[in-house]
Amino acid sequence: MKFRQIEAFRNIMLRGTTAAAAAEMHVTQPAVSRLISDLEHSIGFRLFERRKGRLFPTQEAGEFFRSVEESFLGLEKLESVAVQIRNQAPQELKIASTSAISSSLLPIALSEHERYFPDEKVVIHTDGLAEIVMKLQTNTVDLAVGLQLPQLSGIEQEFIGNARYVFAAKQGHPLLEKQVITADDLKGESVITVLDSNPNYWQKLTTALDNVESELNRRVFIDTSHTAYAMIAQGLAVGVLEPFAARAWANNGVVTRPFEPTIYYPYSIAYPTNTRHHKSLYRFAESVKQSAKTMPEFMSKDVDDR
Repeated sequence: MKFRQIEAFRNIMLRGTTAAAAAEMHVTQPAVSRLISDLEHSIGFRLFERRKGRLFPTQEAGEFFRSVEESFLGLEKLESVAVQIRNQAPQELKIASTSAISSSLLPIALSEHERYFPDEKVVIHTDGLAEIVMKLQTNTVDLAVGLQLPQLSGIEQEFIGNARYVFAAKQGHPLLEKQVITADDLKGESVITVLDSNPNYWQKLTTALDNVESELNRRVFIDTSHTAYAMIAQGLAVGVLEPFAARAWANNGVVTRPFEPTIYYPYSIAYPTNTRHHKSLYRFAESVKQSAKTMPEFMSKDVDDR
């Protein structure tokens, strides 16, 4: 049983005559008839009854055709995949991001990206750092945008900028009368604490508050900055946080001020190692980098405490 024989059988079943099948395959009618005859000999049963010069499928042909069609649908799917690989264009762009970046940088970058890939499906996963690492290492996503990750196997990164963390409080809080907030100003305040599976990651923040830690009230613990800003909007606490989500909460009574000592955290685009960077992925990464340059929260160059 050869592929060309199966192709002839399928074309007759779909188009009804050997003439139409021959035209589709760019061969003669006798060539199609020989292919069918050889196929019947190979499989051991008749596929067509010949009456008055026409072919009529047998019951066995109908059963056989169902399996043939399933196989051809599989081939067509492979052809579609091959086209995607050849064009380096995925069916969808899968992105992982922290909640703050997904509500600030990502919409700007995706608006730019849409100009180049208007029909592309985009899937966004909003995750914490541990989940982002897992998705990158298992190739579940094409890339991630957010806080720069520690050096880990299976992940490569591209730096996009540093963000200076800010003090945030509800409008009307006495500390907001100051233009710059220091660690000493936080004494006696309820200060939000970041929960994370890797507490060492937040060492810069911990170190900045070391001298006043014993005088802080730690009663609100969060794992996303949007949750922190929501608590601040209700007047439950103050915090030293990333600056991006503050955009979304400015209309909810949250006010930010510069904090000293200065705390910078680097942000990056992360990819699974050794993955093929198709055209869409490259274009989106460029859009992220260009969009970051337009945001005042980012410093594009390195800073001393990185």
